[in-house]
Amino acid sequence: MERKRTVFLFGSGATLAWDSPTTSDLTTLIRETGFKTTDNKTTITEFIYTTLLANGYSTNEVNFETIISVIEELIVYYSQFNADTRIPSLLSSFLTSRYENELHNYSIKGETASYGYELQIPAGVEYVFSRRARHNETPPQCFFQQLLSLLLTAINARIHDYAYHTATHSVINVDSDTSKSFINWMKLLSGKSILRLYTLNYERIFKILLARAGMRVFEGFDCEEHIGPAVKGANVCRILSDAASHIHYNLHGSAFWEVRDLDRKLLPNPEIVLNPVFSLPLANRPASVQIERGKTLLVTTIVTGYQKAQRGMMTPFKQMQSAFDRDCCFADEIYVIGYSFGDEHINESMKMAIRHNKKLKVTIVDPNFIKKKMDYHQLALRFFPFRQDDNKRPKKVGDQVYSYFDDAFTVHTVGFKEFLESQLISGSVRCSRTDNR
Repeated sequence: MERKRTVFLFGSGATLAWDSPTTSDLTTLIRETGFKTTDNKTTITEFIYTTLLANGYSTNEVNFETIISVIEELIVYYSQFNADTRIPSLLSSFLTSRYENELHNYSIKGETASYGYELQIPAGVEYVFSRRARHNETPPQCFFQQLLSLLLTAINARIHDYAYHTATHSVINVDSDTSKSFINWMKLLSGKSILRLYTLNYERIFKILLARAGMRVFEGFDCEEHIGPAVKGANVCRILSDAASHIHYNLHGSAFWEVRDLDRKLLPNPEIVLNPVFSLPLANRPASVQIERGKTLLVTTIVTGYQKAQRGMMTPFKQMQSAFDRDCCFADEIYVIGYSFGDEHINESMKMAIRHNKKLKVTIVDPNFIKKKMDYHQLALRFFPFRQDDNKRPKKVGDQVYSYFDDAFTVHTVGFKEFLESQLISGSVRCSRTDNR
């Protein structure tokens, strides 16, 4: 019997039972982290937050990703379109920054921006994590790159608080009721399905749990539960070709990845690797690329902010996204768990699957899905136009379970923990009925 293809998309709400931070938690963390403005009291991130609110944004529209996106745009603004001829960016050729007096709290060590210069942050003070500018970065570009590295380091550290895992030490409670429920659900499904797990979070928890249960799961790098003693590059060919294995891919990167700024011949060709030791962006040498000409991006191991589509063109993000596209189009079922449909490049993959894969069943798990009218704002506007039925009203088919389009879409308005419990109960009932036959 041909095995089914079951795809999972995990958002931030999927790992709350493992003590992962909420969006609000990360927003508070980012607002309190980083360099100070020139008043040496207010963080630059807090200044960005309050400035956005003062310009008409609501608190619902500004979170840690919004703040990081502003910093990413400042990196583009202050970078050069052509470093060899020192042509400024397109943005700075036409626009003028309003807040340089408040934001540029740095000075150049030695006072000249010659090759290999270092910044003092704040101005006139030695910065212990300062990195030499070796790739034609302008001083403000270098400043905001180092700020971004500091913020991503804070996020990485928070991830390690709940997801750190090595052969000698782990903070993951693999024996919790939720962990056991997840493992049992995966085992139940794996009897008939190839499990294709994709996460937008920055950890390996589900890969580790499955490995503990004796399931072989490929994560884009050749390793098992523990990473091992050697740095590993992505197995790009297998990511692109292997459609028959259980997999776990980090579509937006991982806190366990590391950026190498130079290749083996010491040329500036950055590569993302899986590192066996605790690694933080602040300790890495900055590496920049121009995915789109003139728009300089700092290469990072976790993708956040609003430049995800551009950063997703790098390896191994690009190949993992390609695998997600393929899996969605040929899936029998997609489980969307704890995801708020905020990333258009992810939505596009599911939208095309719904349009072209007529057999597809979609199950959504989100306690606030109907309460926040996401069935209208997300499903009706983004996905339902590809279904012929005009009736978009939900049909209640169980306790906190709703159905759309003849059960093509099913929504469970519960948390992931409660959903797992319900799936195991229903799975046990099905098995019991089969045995009785």
